[in-house]
Amino acid sequence: MTTLANPPRHVLVVGAQCENAKLEGLEDAARDLHAVLVDPELGGCVDRGEHSLLIGNNLGKARVCEAVERAAEDARRDGGLLVLALLGHGEGAEGAPLHFVTSGMEGAPRLSNVDVSSLLGDVLNHPGLAGLITIVDTCLAGGAVPATPMVTAGPQAGNVRFSLLFGATAKEAAYRLRLSKTLIRLIEEGLPDAGEFLRVDDDLMEQLREQISGQQPGRCIFDGAPFFGDVLWLARNRAASYSHELGPIASKAVRDAVRRIDSTLQLSTEGEIAAWLKENQQTAGVGSRLAVHRLHEVLDELAVSRKTLNVANKVFGPHLTEDDLLLAGMLAGLPLHLLRREAPPNLRDLVEYAAHHGGAAEGQHRALAHLAAAMTHVAGCGDTLPEEVVIWAQDFGLTPMVNSRLRELNHQSHPDRAPRLVLVLADDGGESVVRVDAWLLFGRAVLGSQRFPCSPGEKGLKTALAQAVAWSGPWANLAGKRLKYIDVAAPTLVLLDCPPEEQVFRKQMTLGVNYTVTTRWSGLLAPPHGTTVDDMLQVGEELLVSLDDSKCSGPDWLHADQMGTVEQVQKHLSNHGFGQRVWAVASLPTTDWDFIAQELLEHTPALVWPRQKDVSDKQKLKASVGKYWRALPLHVAQAYQQDLSGDLSHDDELGPLAAVRVAWHDKDWQAFCRRRASTVLRAPDEMMYKEQA
Repeated sequence: MTTLANPPRHVLVVGAQCENAKLEGLEDAARDLHAVLVDPELGGCVDRGEHSLLIGNNLGKARVCEAVERAAEDARRDGGLLVLALLGHGEGAEGAPLHFVTSGMEGAPRLSNVDVSSLLGDVLNHPGLAGLITIVDTCLAGGAVPATPMVTAGPQAGNVRFSLLFGATAKEAAYRLRLSKTLIRLIEEGLPDAGEFLRVDDDLMEQLREQISGQQPGRCIFDGAPFFGDVLWLARNRAASYSHELGPIASKAVRDAVRRIDSTLQLSTEGEIAAWLKENQQTAGVGSRLAVHRLHEVLDELAVSRKTLNVANKVFGPHLTEDDLLLAGMLAGLPLHLLRREAPPNLRDLVEYAAHHGGAAEGQHRALAHLAAAMTHVAGCGDTLPEEVVIWAQDFGLTPMVNSRLRELNHQSHPDRAPRLVLVLADDGGESVVRVDAWLLFGRAVLGSQRFPCSPGEKGLKTALAQAVAWSGPWANLAGKRLKYIDVAAPTLVLLDCPPEEQVFRKQMTLGVNYTVTTRWSGLLAPPHGTTVDDMLQVGEELLVSLDDSKCSGPDWLHADQMGTVEQVQKHLSNHGFGQRVWAVASLPTTDWDFIAQELLEHTPALVWPRQKDVSDKQKLKASVGKYWRALPLHVAQAYQQDLSGDLSHDDELGPLAAVRVAWHDKDWQAFCRRRASTVLRAPDEMMYKEQA
């Protein structure tokens, strides 16, 4: 752990606000600058509370000068240096010294404000002071430079050390405290290859000038006391160790990119890569331009990885366990080969993998965004990102992506917060399943997906289902949860003829016995002939509204005379809007059930129908469905399991539910289908009754 500097370093940050020209964010900027300067790992200054941080309206010239005098005397007493920061409004005329507005009013008499040039001249000549570092973030800040005679021939006869960093020239306005905010970020992140300490030098000025627009930051340095030893440093360089200690993933990315250019080229840090690119990119041959482009990408990846690791270490690092890291990696969708290895991955491994292998399409670091959301979820922060993560996400333009992923992870339909497997059975236009598409979800966040081809027949389906369930197992184990919930979506013919919950997936075990299976109709993923994905999604939205209606206490049961023919069903449905009712059937029609079911599902993608041809006690069934309506389809799955195990009493009100099947639609399924809408293809023309007729 880093300790405070010896001798102690002292600091005073002054944030002077004006009543008639308030600077938005001044107070926060002053506090944040003070925070990094007193951080033992960064600025290393002594935190003296109100004696090292002075903020307010109408502070007054006397109060500010007294605070500066006290800070200088404390530093002299301890034999240390003083870091002085002045944030607020600055006034002065061309060629005149800067006056720091401490009166609380712009345009007040000059004598009521602080002459910064004179003040700094007095402070740096204070006997016994080891040095003075000053940050001035005001308009006309360049006017703070002390007069040369005070520096070189003042009371200390030039035996002084002095570094001044100002946010704008003596003729320029400064905007939105850009110097302070940029400097805070640079101190927090560090500069690669800038050495152990950040100083007011070329490296720092280059970054400030690149990142600050609309004004010209500058510096003034004087060192007339070499016997004091170490050079004046502003903060410890957080990136110094990172530059020389890349993890194995980042190191390999660098080696691979460098070798594409020249197998004998030796580059291993951000600074070395940046310097080489600056000198050689214009002379790269045609054949090596792609290789140089890749090296540029790696340099960007190293930078974003370093900045992400700094934030993650600061915000999450102190409380993370190895299990937390595994869970965060899994929730971010990082690959199993990274997470399931003998030596558990550390935080650097996760960040570097996400940065270098996360598929940053169009500059969007999606994997890093997902990792940030996952760590926030694991840390139990709810839907609110920690402040440092908010700033990080804004810097990289990832805020919407991180927020969306976090809300998806936090959206849990079941109290046990277990992963959910979604299986979509795809057909060839008839009764044969040709593949099983699998997605693993946590909340509404997709962790991974896989496609499993299916050979014809029951054996092929059994094999594909077994492979899909087995594929999800390692992910569930990483989460420390039992896979319990499986959604199975199928087109109409497969849905009717091959009940998903009855499918055997391993040995003689069925899905419905081992898992809570929710059956879905796949029409919102593969729309039927004559409709589009958007058409079906709109029907789904209308159905959700109907289900949320407090007046909806059960399905609409169709009578036999309404289902005599497909035309009769179509006529009945034409009197009701799409998605406004859930249809239920107590007895299957004698003919054309496949086509009738298709019509019903197209009209409303939720359906209740008997498991067998008929139900003996229809009134009891209808009463049971009505009683447990708000708990469907969960109670249907539970009744099915209990019935097979012999634990279900058919005299119980739950008993009749074992005799029905349900294709269900809810908000989770609507969200899943909506997210996949852009990749959905039209289904084969499996049901074309209208054309056949």
